[in-house]
Amino acid sequence: MDNRLFGNSTPPLADYVLNAANAPRGMSYLLLYSGGLDTSCCIKYIRDELNGTVLALTCDVGQVENFDEIGGKAVTLGAEYLFKDVKSDFYARYISKAIRLNARYFDGHPLASSLSRQIVSDCAVEIAKERNLAVIAHGATGRGNDSFRFDNAILSRLEGVKILAPIRNNQLDRDREIAFAQKHNIPVSATRENPYSIDENMWGREIEAGPLDDLSFPLPREALAWVKLQPSPSGQARVSIEFEGGLPVRFEFSDENGRAEVTDIVKAIMTLNTFAGSHGIGLYDHLEERASGVKVREIHESPAATLIIRAHQMLEHASLTSIELATKRYLETRWIQSMVSGRVDPVVYCIDEFAEVASRRISGGVTFKIAASHCFIESLRPVYGLDFHSMYGGDKDVGYNQDLVAPAIELMDGPTRQALRNHRMASSIMRD
Repeated sequence: MDNRLFGNSTPPLADYVLNAANAPRGMSYLLLYSGGLDTSCCIKYIRDELNGTVLALTCDVGQVENFDEIGGKAVTLGAEYLFKDVKSDFYARYISKAIRLNARYFDGHPLASSLSRQIVSDCAVEIAKERNLAVIAHGATGRGNDSFRFDNAILSRLEGVKILAPIRNNQLDRDREIAFAQKHNIPVSATRENPYSIDENMWGREIEAGPLDDLSFPLPREALAWVKLQPSPSGQARVSIEFEGGLPVRFEFSDENGRAEVTDIVKAIMTLNTFAGSHGIGLYDHLEERASGVKVREIHESPAATLIIRAHQMLEHASLTSIELATKRYLETRWIQSMVSGRVDPVVYCIDEFAEVASRRISGGVTFKIAASHCFIESLRPVYGLDFHSMYGGDKDVGYNQDLVAPAIELMDGPTRQALRNHRMASSIMRD
């Protein structure tokens, strides 16, 4: 074993953490396995340094991967491999809530990885209980929020569990990991020429690390997979999304190649990623704050999430009162911060309940026209709209009595006008 890489034998500062200093040899470990650089190195570490056995768990959250190859790599490295398709659960437990809460980071990219960490942790805890495993391992570093997301999610779901995080515990960087992988013939896609860390699920694709740590580094076009920077020149692309109770239930896609309708939500999201991404929708170059307060640059590809959340917001604005919207906006911020930081507070479940109730009136349809990497609202059709047309049928002479406006102004705004007069009077006295 290359002890220059995995050489930290200092006892951990938290009781729930295991490392080379306190981990019993010969234990069984459940490893959250992506098949990438970090987690592949973790298998080697557990087997060689800790003399442990590894159950490598891969969760299908909608990433475009060859899972047979990932499983084959895990087995070649000496692990037992377990695959779980959790796409439907991922949508039901987390993406659906993110839609209802318009979950975008400071009005930028839609949340993606912070959501998938929760469903992967759910799955890991279920497997650990079934297999009676006492340790869950992951490949998160100490520089991002994933350590908070995984550790807190796992610890809050399974009492007494221990966590092993070899990359974090040994303070490794990608250059050293790449060298280690090459030395031990571990097949990984990351190289010194392609050093990016890429995380993908059906709700978004995130690219970070390597040269992106330099904020002046240009957008790495070669790392993009979903969003085309030179999209289709056709101006006839359209997407229609129908909502019931704040959630999408039917999608219709049309362009020069034809028309398609999809009602299966997982299939619809993945189809929309391809369709909208081919027209240049959903690219973000953004800074995300880590738990330490440090800002880290990330490139996000989120075509489906971009259109679905925007459609939801438009229906929401048409259907909810201004007080509901203001209250919801505040709660959305708290929910988003909790998910991104990985420090999920119980208030999240209260916010979920609020969003479910508020969303009961968010039904209807939205049609986008897409052209030259831009999307335009072509049609908005709320079922429970508060707009003039929905309330009065578009006829100004029926139901809306304009004679009542002046008395309302007198009754409701009289105190405000008097307060303004008092303000001017008091200001004049102060100046004199």
